[in-house]
Amino acid sequence: MAQDLDLFGNPLVVADPKLGRPPHEPTEENIIFIMVLLAAGYTNKQVAATLGLTVPTLRKHYLHLLKQKDLMLDRMRTKLRVSQIKQGLGGNATALNAALATLDKIQAENAEKKVAKRSSDAVERPKRLGKKEERQIAAENVGGKYAPPAAPKLVVDNR
Repeated sequence: MAQDLDLFGNPLVVADPKLGRPPHEPTEENIIFIMVLLAAGYTNKQVAATLGLTVPTLRKHYLHLLKQKDLMLDRMRTKLRVSQIKQGLGGNATALNAALATLDKIQAENAEKKVAKRSSDAVERPKRLGKKEERQIAAENVGGKYAPPAAPKLVVDNR
Protein backbone atom coordinates (compact mmCIF):
# COMPACT_ATOMS: atom_id res chain seq x y z
CA MET A 1 0.00 0.00 0.00
CA ALA A 2 1.45 3.40 -1.04
CA GLN A 3 1.86 5.92 1.71
CA ASP A 4 0.53 9.45 1.19
CA LEU A 5 3.16 12.21 1.14
CA ASP A 6 2.83 15.94 1.73
CA LEU A 7 4.23 18.66 -0.58
CA PHE A 8 7.74 18.33 0.88
CA GLY A 9 7.86 14.54 0.53
CA ASN A 10 7.31 13.80 4.21
CA PRO A 11 4.94 10.96 5.10
CA LEU A 12 1.46 12.22 5.87
CA VAL A 13 0.51 11.33 9.43
CA VAL A 14 -3.20 10.86 9.92
CA ALA A 15 -4.04 11.76 13.47
CA ASP A 16 -6.98 12.94 15.46
CA PRO A 17 -7.88 16.41 14.09
CA LYS A 18 -8.54 17.65 17.62
CA LEU A 19 -4.86 17.35 18.59
CA GLY A 20 -3.63 20.31 16.53
CA ARG A 21 -0.31 20.64 14.77
CA PRO A 22 2.48 18.17 15.44
CA PRO A 23 5.41 19.59 17.40
CA HIS A 24 8.09 21.31 15.32
CA GLU A 25 11.28 19.35 14.77
CA PRO A 26 14.35 21.50 13.90
CA THR A 27 16.20 20.23 10.86
CA GLU A 28 19.54 21.12 9.35
CA GLU A 29 17.74 22.45 6.29
CA ASN A 30 15.68 24.82 8.45
CA ILE A 31 18.82 25.98 10.24
CA ILE A 32 20.40 26.84 6.89
CA PHE A 33 17.23 28.64 5.77
CA ILE A 34 17.17 30.67 8.99
CA MET A 35 20.86 31.55 8.70
CA VAL A 36 20.39 32.79 5.14
CA LEU A 37 17.27 34.80 6.01
CA LEU A 38 18.92 36.40 9.04
CA ALA A 39 22.01 37.21 6.98
CA ALA A 40 19.71 38.88 4.44
CA GLY A 41 18.32 41.11 7.21
CA TYR A 42 14.89 39.56 7.70
CA THR A 43 13.08 40.21 10.98
CA ASN A 44 12.07 37.37 13.30
CA LYS A 45 8.47 37.74 12.18
CA GLN A 46 9.42 37.47 8.50
CA VAL A 47 11.64 34.45 9.13
CA ALA A 48 8.88 32.70 11.08
CA ALA A 49 6.33 33.44 8.36
CA THR A 50 8.70 32.12 5.67
CA LEU A 51 9.13 28.82 7.51
CA GLY A 52 5.46 28.57 8.48
CA LEU A 53 6.14 28.92 12.19
CA THR A 54 5.04 31.27 14.91
CA VAL A 55 7.58 33.67 16.41
CA PRO A 56 7.52 31.90 19.82
CA THR A 57 8.21 28.53 18.12
CA LEU A 58 11.04 30.12 16.16
CA ARG A 59 12.51 31.51 19.39
CA LYS A 60 12.04 28.18 21.18
CA HIS A 61 13.95 26.08 18.65
CA TYR A 62 16.34 28.56 17.03
CA LEU A 63 17.20 31.07 19.76
CA HIS A 64 20.90 30.28 19.41
CA LEU A 65 20.75 31.58 15.83
CA LEU A 66 18.58 34.59 16.62
CA LYS A 67 21.03 35.78 19.30
CA GLN A 68 23.76 35.90 16.67
CA LYS A 69 21.73 37.84 14.14
CA ASP A 70 24.38 40.56 13.76
CA LEU A 71 27.13 38.00 13.09
CA MET A 72 25.09 35.84 10.72
CA LEU A 73 26.30 37.50 7.51
CA ASP A 74 29.94 37.07 8.56
CA ARG A 75 29.30 33.45 9.57
CA MET A 76 27.66 32.69 6.22
CA ARG A 77 30.54 34.28 4.31
CA THR A 78 33.03 32.26 6.34
CA LYS A 79 31.19 28.99 5.72
CA LEU A 80 31.00 29.72 2.00
CA ARG A 81 34.71 30.53 1.85
CA VAL A 82 35.58 27.32 3.70
CA SER A 83 33.49 25.21 1.34
CA GLN A 84 35.00 27.05 -1.64
CA ILE A 85 38.53 26.31 -0.40
CA LYS A 86 37.60 22.65 0.22
CA GLN A 87 36.34 22.39 -3.35
CA GLY A 88 39.53 24.03 -4.60
CA LEU A 89 41.73 21.65 -2.67
CA GLY A 90 39.62 18.80 -4.02
CA GLY A 91 40.62 19.68 -7.58
CA ASN A 92 38.17 22.40 -8.62
CA ALA A 93 40.54 25.00 -10.08
CA THR A 94 37.82 27.63 -10.57
CA ALA A 95 36.78 27.46 -6.92
CA LEU A 96 40.41 27.65 -5.80
CA ASN A 97 41.07 30.72 -7.99
CA ALA A 98 37.91 32.39 -6.67
CA ALA A 99 38.91 31.61 -3.07
CA LEU A 100 42.40 33.03 -3.62
CA ALA A 101 40.94 36.16 -5.23
CA THR A 102 38.59 36.58 -2.25
CA LEU A 103 41.47 36.19 0.22
CA ASP A 104 43.55 38.72 -1.73
CA LYS A 105 40.64 41.14 -1.67
CA ILE A 106 40.26 40.71 2.11
CA GLN A 107 43.98 41.28 2.59
CA ALA A 108 43.84 44.46 0.49
CA GLU A 109 40.84 45.74 2.47
CA ASN A 110 42.65 45.10 5.77
CA ALA A 111 45.76 46.93 4.53
CA GLU A 112 43.59 49.84 3.37
CA LYS A 113 41.95 50.03 6.81
CA LYS A 114 45.37 50.10 8.50
CA VAL A 115 46.56 52.93 6.23
CA ALA A 116 43.36 54.89 6.85
CA LYS A 117 43.76 54.39 10.60
CA ARG A 118 47.36 55.61 10.51
CA SER A 119 46.43 58.75 8.58
CA SER A 120 43.61 59.54 11.01
CA ASP A 121 45.96 58.97 13.98
CA ALA A 122 48.63 61.22 12.47
CA VAL A 123 46.69 64.44 13.08
CA GLU A 124 49.16 67.17 13.94
CA ARG A 125 49.03 68.18 17.53
CA PRO A 126 49.76 71.75 18.52
CA LYS A 127 53.27 72.41 19.73
CA ARG A 128 53.54 72.08 23.47
CA LEU A 129 54.62 75.25 25.15
CA GLY A 130 56.86 75.54 28.19
CA LYS A 131 55.74 77.00 31.52
CA LYS A 132 57.15 80.45 30.80
CA GLU A 133 55.47 80.72 27.41
CA GLU A 134 52.14 79.55 28.85
CA ARG A 135 52.34 82.16 31.65
CA GLN A 136 53.30 84.90 29.22
CA ILE A 137 50.34 84.11 26.94
CA ALA A 138 47.99 83.90 29.93
CA ALA A 139 49.22 87.30 31.18
CA GLU A 140 48.72 88.89 27.77
CA ASN A 141 45.16 87.57 27.56
CA VAL A 142 44.03 88.90 30.94
CA GLY A 143 41.23 91.39 30.52
CA GLY A 144 38.64 93.25 32.50
CA LYS A 145 39.25 94.58 35.99
CA TYR A 146 42.63 92.89 36.36
CA ALA A 147 44.02 93.85 32.98
CA PRO A 148 47.34 95.62 33.18
CA PRO A 149 47.09 99.35 32.56
CA ALA A 150 48.15 100.76 29.27
CA ALA A 151 51.75 101.87 29.08
CA PRO A 152 52.29 105.57 29.74
CA LYS A 153 52.86 107.80 26.78
CA LEU A 154 56.33 109.23 27.01
CA VAL A 155 56.89 112.68 25.74
CA VAL A 156 60.49 113.47 25.27
CA ASP A 157 61.53 116.96 24.48
CA ASN A 158 65.25 117.55 24.54
CA ARG A 159 65.50 121.24 23.68
